[in-house]
This record gives sequence, C-alpha cells and structure tokens, in this order.
Amino acid sequence: MDFFRFLQSLRGRLITLTVVVEIVMISAILWNSQRLAEEHLIRQFELRRAEISSLLQAALAPAMVQRDYAAVSEILDSAQKLQGMTYLVMFDEDQQRVASSNLDSASPIPAVDARNQPIFRLQNLNVRIPIRLEQRSYGELQIGIDLRFLNEARQEILLQNFVLAVLGILLSTFVLIAIALWLTRRLAALSAASNDLAAGRPFQPLHASVNDDIGVVVNAFNGMAAALERRMLDLRLSESEQRALAEILATERGRLDALLAAMRLGLVFVAGDGRISYLNPAFLQLWGITPGHQLIDQPVHVLRQQLQQSMPVLGARQCFDGDGSLREYSLPDGRTITEHSVAVTSPAAVEGGRLWIFEDVTSQRQIAERLVFMAERDSLTALANRARFDAELDRLLTQAERDPGLYGALIYFDIDEFKTINDTFGHRAGDHVLIRTADTVSKLVRTTELFARLGGDEFAIIAPNADLAGAQSLAERLLSAVAAMQFEFENRRLSLTISVGIALFPEHAGSAEELVSRADAAMYQAKRGGKNGWRLYRPDLDQSEAMLVHLGWNEKIQAALRTGRFLLHFQAIHSTGSSAISHYEALVRMRDPEHPDELLLPGRFIPAAERTGRIVDIDRWVMRAAIAKLAENPTLPALAINISARSFDDPTLARSISSLLAEFQVEPRRLIVELTETSALANMHDSEQFIRDIRALGCTVCLDDFGVGFSSFAYLKHLSADVLKIDGMFISNLPTSREDRVFVRAIVDVARGLGKKTVAEFVGDAETLRLLAEIGVDYVQGYYLSRPTADISVP
Repeated sequence: MDFFRFLQSLRGRLITLTVVVEIVMISAILWNSQRLAEEHLIRQFELRRAEISSLLQAALAPAMVQRDYAAVSEILDSAQKLQGMTYLVMFDEDQQRVASSNLDSASPIPAVDARNQPIFRLQNLNVRIPIRLEQRSYGELQIGIDLRFLNEARQEILLQNFVLAVLGILLSTFVLIAIALWLTRRLAALSAASNDLAAGRPFQPLHASVNDDIGVVVNAFNGMAAALERRMLDLRLSESEQRALAEILATERGRLDALLAAMRLGLVFVAGDGRISYLNPAFLQLWGITPGHQLIDQPVHVLRQQLQQSMPVLGARQCFDGDGSLREYSLPDGRTITEHSVAVTSPAAVEGGRLWIFEDVTSQRQIAERLVFMAERDSLTALANRARFDAELDRLLTQAERDPGLYGALIYFDIDEFKTINDTFGHRAGDHVLIRTADTVSKLVRTTELFARLGGDEFAIIAPNADLAGAQSLAERLLSAVAAMQFEFENRRLSLTISVGIALFPEHAGSAEELVSRADAAMYQAKRGGKNGWRLYRPDLDQSEAMLVHLGWNEKIQAALRTGRFLLHFQAIHSTGSSAISHYEALVRMRDPEHPDELLLPGRFIPAAERTGRIVDIDRWVMRAAIAKLAENPTLPALAINISARSFDDPTLARSISSLLAEFQVEPRRLIVELTETSALANMHDSEQFIRDIRALGCTVCLDDFGVGFSSFAYLKHLSADVLKIDGMFISNLPTSREDRVFVRAIVDVARGLGKKTVAEFVGDAETLRLLAEIGVDYVQGYYLSRPTADISVP
C-alpha cells in the first residue's frame, strides 16, 4: 500500500514518468537500431539474389534459345548446390515445365510469393526470374530460397540490442531516481503539508528559500494555507446558512405539495421525454383513478387509456383560448371537464415538458347558461325581456325587408289602474298581479310568437304572419282571459282589465322603433276609449306629436339645468291686517333658449317636466337656489318653495333638504315647503311621512291649492301642515260670489280650530283684501299687493 501511495504522490509520479520516458527513449533507440539492422540484412539478401539471378539468366539463356533442356537440367542441378537454394524449376515461354532440380515432377509447384510480403515472416521465398536474350523472353525460372539464415542473423542482432537496452535502462533508472529524489525532497514536504491541511490537521508553515522556483511555490503555499484556513471558517458559516436554506426549501416544497394537493384543479406534469412525473389528488378525484402512483413514469398514452377505462368520455371537442388549445370532455355523469396544456419552460426558454390542467367547469357552464337566460328573460315573470324583444323584432323586420311577403302584428298592452293596486296594496301585490297576468297570457301565445314584458306593467306580443283578423282574435282572447282572473287583497276581491294596442307591419311601420311607437299609441287610444278594450292603430288619433313636444321640452329643460338658464323670482306674502311683508314665495322661471331676453313662465314647461320626470331635477335646483338666497340675506324672515308630488315620493328628499340647510348654515324655520293638496291626497301615506320629516327638521309646511275637493277637510287631521293656502279659484270672485265667501270662511274656521294659519292667493283688488281681512285670513298674496320680481325688498 505504501508503494502505491508513493506512486500516487507527486514525487512518485515524477520518478515514474521519468523512468517511463527513459524506457521509451531507449526502446525507441533499440527499435531504430533493430530496424536499421534488418534493412541492412534485407539489402545484403537482395544483392545476393540479384547476383544469383544474373548468373542463372546468363547460364540458362543460350540453352533455352537452343531448347537444350538437358543442358538446362544440368545447369539447374549445379545451381541447386549453391547455398540457400531449395529447388529450381524452369518454364518455357508457354509456361510448360521443362526442367527442375530438387523437386519431383509429381510434386506441386509452390506459389510465387508477393513482392511486398515481409521477408522475415517467411521460412522459404519463392520467386520467378524471366530468362531473356536480346530483349526476348524464352521462359521463366522459379527459385526456392531458404531464409532461415536471414532470420537467425536477425534474432542474434535483436538479442544483442535487447541486452544493451536492459542494461541502459537499469543504469539510467537508478541515476534518475537518485536525481529525482534529491530534487523533489521539498516537493515531498510540500505534499505532506498539503495532506495535513486537507485532513484538517494543524498547519505548520514550511521553511523555504526564495532563491528558486520551489521556494516561491512554498511561500505561495504558506500564504494559500493561511487564506484557506480563513476560507474554511467562512465555508463552515456558509454551510450553516445553506443548511438553513435547505430546511426552508424543504418547507416551501412541502407547502407547494400541500397547495397542489389542495387545489381543485387537476394537475398533471409531463416531462420532456413524454412521461408523467406528477399527479395531484384533484386530478385523481376528477377522473376516479386509484391509485395514482402506478402512473408515475408511464408514457402519456397509458394515462389516456386509464382515463377512458375509468370514465368513458361521451364527447370531446377542440377549441382555442388565448394561450393555446383547449379540449372539453363530456362525461357520463353529466360533468364537463376542460383540459388545457401549458408548456413548462426553463429560464433559457427551453421547453422541459408540459403541464396539463383539468378543471370541472360544470357549475360554470350552468351559471353561464343561467346568465344567458337571465340576460334574455325578465326576472319576475320569466318572460322575454326588453333586450330579447328588441332583438327579435329587429330580426323579424330585417327579414321582412328581404321577403316582401312576410307580415305580422305587434300587440301592446298594459294593466289598467295597475299603479292604484301597487300603491294601495303594496309592491308584493303588484308583483303577484304581473306574474298571474304573464302566466295567463302565456297560455294563449303560440310557440312561433314572442311574449315579452317590456317594463312595469307593459307587455308585448310579436306575432309573425298574423293578419288583422288574427291580431284582433288574439286581442279578444287576451281581454277575456285577463278579465276572468280574480284577485283577493286585504279581504277585497278584485278583477283586472287591460288596454290593448295593435300595430301591423309593414302596413303601419317599417322599422322597429316606429312599430313600437304605433302599437303604444294604439294602446293609449284604447285607454282614452274607456279601457278594457283594444284598438288598431289609427294615425288620425295618434298623439305622438304632442308627446314629441313634451320630449322637446325635456331636452330644453335638461339644457337649461346644464347651462344655468333657470332663475328665481320672488313674490311677497303680506300680513292681512298691516299689509307688512311676512315672507316671500320663490317662483321658478326659465330663459327662452331661442329668445334669451324672454322668460318662460312655469305653465310652459312644468307640465312637460312632470310628464318626463324632469320636475324632480327642477325641484332640487329650486331647493338649492332658495336656501342659497336665504344664506345671502340673513335678514330675510322666510322663503317658501314648491315641491312636486314626484319629489316628495322620494324618501331621501328630507335628508337632502337637511344637508343643504347645513351646507349653507340656514335656520330650518326660515324655509317653508309647499305641496299641493291634490298631490298630498293622492298618496296619503307618503305625504304624511314627508310632512312629518320636514317638520322634524324645523321647517314650516304649507298645503297649497287647498279646497279643490271639499272632502279634503276629512284629511286635515292626517296631514299635519302648518299653513293652508286657499286655492285661487275661491279668491278671484270673492266680492261677487256668496258661495266662495261661505267656502273661504269655512276653511278659515276649520284651520283656526286646528291651530293652522291661512294664506289667500290671487288677491287682485282692495275689496277682496277687505273681505279676506273680515273673514280672518292670516296672510294674502296677489298682484294687488306685489308682483313677482327678481329682487327682494327686505323690510
């Protein structure tokens, strides 16, 4: 073992390599010497053979010319006696054997050896010599030459060279070993120190001279060893950090495995060689495969076969998404599973396999189908909604443009007095009416017809290929079926009626918008005719132009709100006894967009605003402008504003007024809110709640236009208004109408008994003012006292 360890050391390798080099060099010299000796023997042999060939040719040529074969035989026998000749055979020019020596005629003639065949590998050389005379060939002489003498000489030379080589190697090896040991003694010490350092034994610096290369190496080794000790310390620290990182990596690997196992997506990792490397539990559950470990390292087609065996696929289709191909499978249990393949790439963008992602999208598809259904269906009645109705009507009319023979009808209807039912019995009762109506009418509609709810209580039926008679028949059946329905709400039995409008295409309209407008107009014609009936569209009864006027006002009102063309005028309200100004009423005006210098009175735009719903926006503007005016004039006692029925139906209106008062820091008692009696009585519950909310803020509530219906006296105990403003119809003719005086006196007496103040409007002369004072009206308002103005005169 020590010897082998020595051979593995630098000293042993150096000595070994030196000896090997010496052996190689001497062997090369020996080989070259042997090669030269062999070449010399071959040259001597060739010279001798050439000499013998020349002699034999000279001796045999005359005899062959004379065909004296006896002489040829004698010459051959004489030549055979020469040293090294084993046999001789003479052939004439026809290759016929004519004479031989030392070879029986019955013996086969040996084959002639190739000229390039190595001589030292042969025991006997067979050659042929042509016999020529004056450039003419008379035959050939085949000679057998014994080569044993040549091989014996070669072996003798080889033996001498080998002995000399062995002696030279031994002598030179001893000398070289001695020199190498002396030269490498410090390298041996350096190697031993290196082994000690590698084994972790204490390092002792080596003594070295700086006068030679080895001394430089030793000094460098000493420095390297010192640095290595420092690096070893750093390495131990790094090893500790790596061990901690390995533990973190193992923890993260565990978390990743847990995450993949907990995912509801089925995951399959396929390596680059097409074999499966990972399956998560969700995949096995999706396909009902157990156990999964048997598929690891299996080719992909094995997994495909296993899937088909465990859960046969009823259908599969290929589709594409943004990232590539996507396969979708339909399973026998009704589930739908998608398969998405993603390439797994390295940081160098080299694909190292693929990830298959399987997902059960059954619930998603069901939700999508439900969403599609909901997108086209009314949520309450499950009928086709407005979007589905518009799409079908557009499609039908587009088809009618291509096919002039196509015709049909649009039946449009709504429920008479539906708002009364909704407001009286609540929205739940209204929904019940809509559902029952939809269910009853659906039974009368054919499969080729589309029944839709367009919103609220409005319904429509698209009847392709229905002529006037068919549409009328359907309308009659609708009226009868709806009238036969019975409802019971709060122990009251009710029945319904509907108003039906019919428009034909292409007779009445060529576009979907026009056809709907015509059917809607026919429905309102039926309502004006007494309801509970149907009407075919008649252009002479169409009030669409009036509706367009209202729509035009809607655009004007919207533009006025956007560009600030509304403004307030103020009319004073005086105390009856002293004619002093008690407070003001804010009256809205609008600058004419076509004539900016002219002002439009409320009678021009308020009706259109109430019909289109823009009155709510106007009310909000008036509230803000009036409260801002109060903030600008702190000495102004109070300001009255009018609120429409549309606005006080809004439950957030009181909060909006409170926010504006807080924003402008105005005392609530300085704001008087007026609402008309007719609006208040139309919805007692909402009106009562609104009045309570306004009074809770600290504002005053005035009931405007009071007395329009004498039965309103019965509602005063429910409507806790602070002020009653007597309608102007009772004031205008007060001096000449005894009935008006009696009625006004009755209102004043009732108001005084309930602790309420009264205001009389439309006071146009002194006699009217005197009578009002006599009756006991608290405040008066009219042109006799003051007209509306943009400026306020603060008393």
